[in-house]
Amino acid sequence: MANLQERQPSKLAQTLLLSVTPSTSMIDQQVAIKATGMKANSYVTIRAVAKKKTGKLIGRFESYAHYKADENGEVSVADQACFGGSYTGIEPMGLFWSMVPSPGERLGARFILRDATKPMVVQLSLYEGQLDTAALQTKEPKATAAAERWYMGKDVERIEVEYGQVRGALFKPKGPGPFPGVIDMFGTAGGLIEIRAAALASHGFASYALPYFAYKDLPTFLWNRDAEYFRDAIDWLCDQPYVKPGGVGIVGVSAGATLALQISALFPEKVSAVISINGSHAFASYPLNLNGEELPYVTFECELLKEPVKDVYDIYDCWHKLYELQDEDGTIIKLEKNPKCQYLFLAGEAERQWDSVQNAKISMERLKRHGCSNYQLLSYPEAGHLLEIPWAPVGSRFWSPAINGVLEHGGTPVGNIRAMEDSWPKMIRFLRRHCGHCNSKL
Repeated sequence: MANLQERQPSKLAQTLLLSVTPSTSMIDQQVAIKATGMKANSYVTIRAVAKKKTGKLIGRFESYAHYKADENGEVSVADQACFGGSYTGIEPMGLFWSMVPSPGERLGARFILRDATKPMVVQLSLYEGQLDTAALQTKEPKATAAAERWYMGKDVERIEVEYGQVRGALFKPKGPGPFPGVIDMFGTAGGLIEIRAAALASHGFASYALPYFAYKDLPTFLWNRDAEYFRDAIDWLCDQPYVKPGGVGIVGVSAGATLALQISALFPEKVSAVISINGSHAFASYPLNLNGEELPYVTFECELLKEPVKDVYDIYDCWHKLYELQDEDGTIIKLEKNPKCQYLFLAGEAERQWDSVQNAKISMERLKRHGCSNYQLLSYPEAGHLLEIPWAPVGSRFWSPAINGVLEHGGTPVGNIRAMEDSWPKMIRFLRRHCGHCNSKL
C-alpha cells in the first residue's frame, strides 16, 4: 500500500490553479483572484505584470504578494491578508494598484495607456514559497492567469475631434443620447490622455478628452495658450446633438484643474460643474492669453528649487507666493463670476506639488464672501498629487517634462488608493447631478 501511494502523483502537481473572475472587466471593477490545489498552510507568492507601450518603447510594471494557503490549500486574495510583498493586509485589488516599474525601467515611469480603445492586460502568476522581485525575474510559475482591464466599455464609441484648432477625442455611449457632457483635462504630462474620458463614458457621459499642447499640430510646449481654445472646445461639445443642454462639466488634475477653474470663470455661460483635482486658487506657472492679452499668473520660483534627493525633485517650496496673494490680486481665479457652477475640490493632504488643501479653502472662502455656497471639498490624508481611477497602478514619483526631471508627488500608495476608491464614485455622482438639464436653455 505504501509503495502504491508513493507512485501516485501529488495533489499539488495535479490541481494547482490560478484564476481571476471575471477575466475581462472594467478598470474600476473589482475582480476575484483565487489560487487552489496547494498544500494546506503552505506559503505562496502571487505576481502581477503589465506592459504599456509609449511610441516604440514598451514599459513593464509589476507587483507581488505573499500569502499562506488555508487548510483546504486555497488562497482568496479578496478575503485573506497578504503578509509581505508590494502591500500588506486584505487588499482585494492590491496586485493591480501596487504595481511599480520593473527592475531596469526608467525612474519616474508612469502607467498611462495612451490608447484607451485597448485594454490593460495583467499577467498573473503563482509560485511556491516566498519570493522577492529579484527571484521572480527568472523563476518559472506553477500556474498562470490573465486579466483584461478596460477603460472603454464595449458599448462606448470613440470620435476623433478636429474642430477649427481644437483637437482631441470624444468618448460616448453608443446611441443618440442625450448624455451629460464632460471635458476632461490632464496636466503637464502633455499630449492626449484618454483613459479618464473613456472611463467616464463607460458610466454614461459624453466625455471629451481635451489635449492642449504636445499633440498633433497643437503647440509643443505649455506656454501662451489662448483661452479661446477652451471656449471653442466647450462650444463644440455643447453643440453636439447627443449632449444634454444646460451646461457641461470640466474635470482637471494639476495644471488641468487650475485651467478648469479659470475657464469656468472666463466662460461661465456653458460650464455647470467643475472637479478640481489638486488645482490652484490662482493661475500659476505659465501665461494664458485672452483676446490677445496675457492674463496675470504666478511664476514658478526656480531659484527655490532644491537639489534632487536620489534624482527626485520636490517643488513644494517653489510656490510660497501663492499664499501671499491679496484678495483682489489679478492672478486669483474669480470663481464668483460663475455662481451657478458647482465646484468639487479634491485635495491630497500629503501632496508635494503645492498645498492643494489650502488652495481649495482659499477658493471656497472667496466664493462664500461673494454669497455663494456652490462648493464642497474632499480632502484625503496620506494622499498625494495625482488622484486617478481605481485600480490602475498608483505611484508618487513621476517624470515631468515641465522640469525635465522626476517630481515627488507625495502621499503613500495606500493613502492614494484609498482616496481614489472614495473619490471616483463621488465624482461620477457629482457629474451626473450637475451636468446638463434637459429643460435648461443656454
